[in-house]
Order: sequence, then structure tokens, then C-alpha cells
Amino acid sequence: MQNQDNQQKICYSIKGAVNYTDFSRSYFFDAIKKGKIKTFKRGSRRFILHNDLVEFILSESNQGEAKQ
Repeated sequence: MQNQDNQQKICYSIKGAVNYTDFSRSYFFDAIKKGKIKTFKRGSRRFILHNDLVEFILSESNQGEAKQ
């Protein structure tokens, strides 16, 4: 969902989130199953709000730093 002024997307499909982050599709579904990322459904499609996606990426980054 992107407006015509080429501004930031408001939400992403799983495929869009995969393309945006380069995380694998299975990684997203595992994170969703574990409750690490918030999603919502419209019909049969699942979406992730941009802010929730950024929050998830930051939390994953922080976990990676903690393991080092």
C-alpha cells in the first residue's frame, strides 16, 4: 500500500516484508507463530504495519548484539 507521492508504505504483505528486509519467508512465519511480530489479516492475506516491521527488525538486531 503506497500512495502516489512515493512515500513510505504503511503496511506490507509477507512477500513485501521479505523483499523489504531480505529475511526469509519461513523466518517471518516462524516469528509470527512465536508472537514476535504483529500482523493482521484482510481476507486470506496477512499484512504487517510498517512500524511493527521496523520494531521487529530492531528487536532482532538487539538480540543479535546480545549474543555476541
